Amino acid sequence: MNVTVYTCTDFRGHWPVGTAAVVVAQDETEARALLDSALAAQGLGGDYTLTPLPLSPGVCILADGDY
Repeated sequence: MNVTVYTCTDFRGHWPVGTAAVVVAQDETEARALLDSALAAQGLGGDYTLTPLPLSPGVCILADGDY
């Protein structure tokens, strides 16, 4: 099974601080459904951006604390 790893760092959280999520799914449609469900379970929702994460050796910093 081929899957893609997506990151999301712009969903609305409980407090006005940075947010971050990682979703593993077969495609963006499934990723959105999974993230929507997870956010709803925490009383969250709204618009957000999913970014496919390149799956090659390397690093992706989701939040570095620099506001």
